[in-house]
Amino acid sequence: MQAGDVTLKSVFSDNHRYEIPMFQRPYVWAAEREWAPMWDDIRAAADGVVHDMTQDEWPDEPPRYFLGSIVVKAVQRNPQRMDGSLLIDGQQRLTTLQILLAAGRQVAAALDAETAAGRFAAWLENDPATVHENFPDDRHKLWPLPQDRDEFLWAVRAPGDTSPCPDPAHQVCRARMWFEEAIAKWAGVGSGAADRLTALHSALNDRMQVAMITLEKTDNAQVIFEALNHRGVELSQSDLIKNLLFRLVEDQGHRKDAESLLVDHWLPLDSRRWRADVTSGRITRNRLDVVLAYWLTIQKQSAVSVEHLFEEFKTWMLDGDYNAAAVIKAVRVHADLYDRLMENPPDRGTAELVDHVVATKTNTAWPLLMSVFDDARAVPVHERAIAVGAVGSYLMRRGVCGLTTKDYNNIFVSAMKASLASEASHAGTAVLETLSGLRAESRWWPSDGEFVGALLGSNFYGLSKPRIRAFFAGLENRLRDKQAEDATRVEADNSALNIEHVLPQAWKAHWPLPDSPDPQKALEARERAINALGNLTLTNGRLNSAMRNADWPTKRGALAAKSTLLITTSSILAAPGATVLTGWDGEWDESAIGLRTMWLSSLALATWPRPEIEEGDDSLEPSDDDNDDEESEDAEEDQAAE
Repeated sequence: MQAGDVTLKSVFSDNHRYEIPMFQRPYVWAAEREWAPMWDDIRAAADGVVHDMTQDEWPDEPPRYFLGSIVVKAVQRNPQRMDGSLLIDGQQRLTTLQILLAAGRQVAAALDAETAAGRFAAWLENDPATVHENFPDDRHKLWPLPQDRDEFLWAVRAPGDTSPCPDPAHQVCRARMWFEEAIAKWAGVGSGAADRLTALHSALNDRMQVAMITLEKTDNAQVIFEALNHRGVELSQSDLIKNLLFRLVEDQGHRKDAESLLVDHWLPLDSRRWRADVTSGRITRNRLDVVLAYWLTIQKQSAVSVEHLFEEFKTWMLDGDYNAAAVIKAVRVHADLYDRLMENPPDRGTAELVDHVVATKTNTAWPLLMSVFDDARAVPVHERAIAVGAVGSYLMRRGVCGLTTKDYNNIFVSAMKASLASEASHAGTAVLETLSGLRAESRWWPSDGEFVGALLGSNFYGLSKPRIRAFFAGLENRLRDKQAEDATRVEADNSALNIEHVLPQAWKAHWPLPDSPDPQKALEARERAINALGNLTLTNGRLNSAMRNADWPTKRGALAAKSTLLITTSSILAAPGATVLTGWDGEWDESAIGLRTMWLSSLALATWPRPEIEEGDDSLEPSDDDNDDEESEDAEEDQAAE
């Protein structure tokens, strides 16, 4: 390995082509963190040159500005090709500099500053006389990844080319527009603008430098890449995994397949959608990091931490000597599976379970779900339904009973292992049997008595808001059967749905206590009823705000006019379970709340059933013990203004 500080002239003036290898991430630099600081340094250097031009005094040792480091490795090429190097690290920096040069050329051309425009152009394209006709793309000094290519070629297009940007939201296009505006503003107009642009190029030529590290053939580019990025600055876990996989593709003798693997399999995973932040437990990571952790959990059949994903992946990959091309394809297959389960679940039951998992952020269930729905396993539909029903009931019952989520990662990994070890025709039943075999309090699947006991308690409202929404959404969807006029599924992961106290928490102004020989007993009954299950329902935010703490006639009128939820219309505006319950007289009081609590409890038992479980047998208790992070639901403010 050779290293040294060089000026940008040394980087761009020769006929040379820098190629960004397939293992690199796409272009992600942005204005505030990268473009502006780089431009500040370049502008300061250019201002220095302008000053020296004005004074006609040239220092023997002009100030130098350091722009960071780049790592390159020479590659053997067809003799017809331009001499070139792989850009192992620093591709974001060099890409940005090329965009800046193109923006400078455009500004110079618009101002008829021909000398400056020509000098900028010389650093953007190699001498045409050195480019072979079989390889016309060699004219570019820098060759980007396929996912950035169209936008980059637009960004470095010649002056006079008025073609539209392929994707204005792409960071490459944004960078070109940002630098063009910044350079034009700095250059100004009039006779001095051309000199200032020439000074800008001179500053880039003589006063800006980078540390260039040139690797030898025997140097391990992957190890050096990881060492340079050990702090994880802007590099996600999935960036590092991609780098490792595509390096291994080359090391395993499949370099010719690298671009097709990138374009046909990995490319969508580099999109902005997959790089969006999501929360996993207490950690915020990009979406691909999280799904890769789910996938690796399935492969290892042990819980994988998103925080340590790359190290665990690297150890698994290298120790197992897996084929990198096959792994890339498998990752894409499972990412697509996750997408399907999220966006287009195969049936209503699965959709409701996914909604519950997303709303309550019970992310440790995902590896189990993905393993059951893996097309390669071909688990029968009825077995998938068994698994979905078991997990849904297990989560809902434990959630309502207020039991800990601390051991869910180990629990669901154990269920997944049992399912994977069984025949596909028994995969869902294996999940059911595993959950049924849990005996420890931290893992127990609550019985009907425990479930109903929690539902009949006086503080159902004390549960987290996501759990309450998931509970009511589940009941609403059960009521929206084939006979319902509107069978559209209600989603728990909908922040517009608020939890409404029908009899408001601030009840004293409009809801007087009933006459009673024991006022204290009546007050205690009222306080127990306020946060009970039967007094709660879902409303949208606008309806919630309109009702607030109004009296019953006002609330009843508002609900009758606007509410479409069956949990409201069939058990608040009408007698709850009218065919089996009696004694409701249309008023909303402690008696009506009690009747509705019982009706909703019976409906919940039917919605989330549990098999009969014999006490005492702990033979199926899982033994995983290393990763017990608690699930983290959103800490929400109560949106209802009751």
